Amino acid sequence: METEPRAATVYCLPYAGGNAYAYRPLEQHLPAGIRLVGIELPGRGQRAREPLCRSLEALADDVFAGLRPRLHDGRYALFGHSMGASLCFLCLRRIAAAGLPLPAAVFLSGARPPTHPGREEGRHLLPREGFVDMLRTLGGCPPEVLAEESLIDYFEPILRADFEAVETWRPASVAPPLPVPFVVLHGQGDSFGQAEAGDWARETALACRLHEFPGGHFFILRHWPEIARLIGDALLAGVDPAAERAAGPLLQTA
Repeated sequence: METEPRAATVYCLPYAGGNAYAYRPLEQHLPAGIRLVGIELPGRGQRAREPLCRSLEALADDVFAGLRPRLHDGRYALFGHSMGASLCFLCLRRIAAAGLPLPAAVFLSGARPPTHPGREEGRHLLPREGFVDMLRTLGGCPPEVLAEESLIDYFEPILRADFEAVETWRPASVAPPLPVPFVVLHGQGDSFGQAEAGDWARETALACRLHEFPGGHFFILRHWPEIARLIGDALLAGVDPAAERAAGPLLQTA
């Protein structure tokens, strides 16, 4: 007799400049039984009147405080791209330290692991023209935003604060791997390579699956259906991913 898949919630943490709706295109591709919840950071969206935060650790504290009362509500996962992936990792550490229910999986997209601190620095200090050029090259901002001065006026402080948070973050001392399976997503044309992306495996005691996609840093914008399938496979498949153990990442190319 077939059983219906267990419902699960995916809490999505935004990339730099993003808000609670950053992953809305992903939602329409998710299989039945999976709910997407976007997390709003201070200084944007519904929290636009709050001051911006320029510390990744402080942002993680903020996200953890918002998630904490929800973590007893059933099966869940964390998903984050770029800055959002780093926030996922920091929140996971806080969840584990508090003895709260751990996620069924953590999806880490477009980000170096903390063992590779070689992040680009100084982008938040670029003059406006150079800052806009950098955003255009990075590929995450819609062209219509970068072409409209009033929109740049609105988003520039948010983006600068987020870039500062990422670029000034210095990971704490090495901590033991956590018993949560990781799904790592990497763009083949990103500024760091497959080997660095695969080193997320050092942070988990369970399986770490590495999936490569065509595209640069914002490859996710072109691959929502494939990413949704990966989420469904991890959360609704009959095999519990927490039961799988691996010494290193298993590479799969989209």
